[in-house]
Amino acid sequence: MNYNVKGTEVVVTPEIRAYLEKKLSRLEKFFTHDAARADVELGYMVGEAKTYRAEIMLYEPGLSPLRAEAEGGALYEAIDKAAGDIFIELTRGKKKQQHIFRRGASRIKDYIRGFRSRP
Repeated sequence: MNYNVKGTEVVVTPEIRAYLEKKLSRLEKFFTHDAARADVELGYMVGEAKTYRAEIMLYEPGLSPLRAEAEGGALYEAIDKAAGDIFIELTRGKKKQQHIFRRGASRIKDYIRGFRSRP
């Protein structure tokens, strides 16, 4: 997976990049192509709250893009929340795909059983 990391009001250090790649590496098992791409934007929101923000966009050829955005008191906290949201979204999609496949397979089995039981 290719990573594109952008920092707004935040310096993206090699430690932050390594932490981000470690968190997103567990998502690679969901992708079939090596052409998958992750665009990550990290930012510091200057204002009353003074929080950090992480936005992750995942692209894979043939699939619609996935997006997660999270805020936290620390940069690592925001990265953890956004990566967790993307992981939940990917697992939900995988479970839905498995359910549709199994439902179709069940219908085919029922059809074949009905065909065999006819005299």
